[in-house]
Amino acid sequence: MTFDSDFKFETFEEYFGDANQVDKIINECEVCNAKMIHTHLSDYKNLCIQENSRCPDCGHGNRKKIHTLN
Repeated sequence: MTFDSDFKFETFEEYFGDANQVDKIINECEVCNAKMIHTHLSDYKNLCIQENSRCPDCGHGNRKKIHTLN
């Protein structure tokens, strides 16, 4: 699997606050506060997962992340 240059590696420093605040950062749209849809593509050979997130209501937030598996 080749990685798209639009993806960025997830860092846990970008998540701050209590559990409810972190849940809101990850799962809610920044524009309309609707629940985001997350899709994942696994690459177990390279121990990583590509994640695409977008809002079904307003279409905002084509957020792309790479999660590393340790």
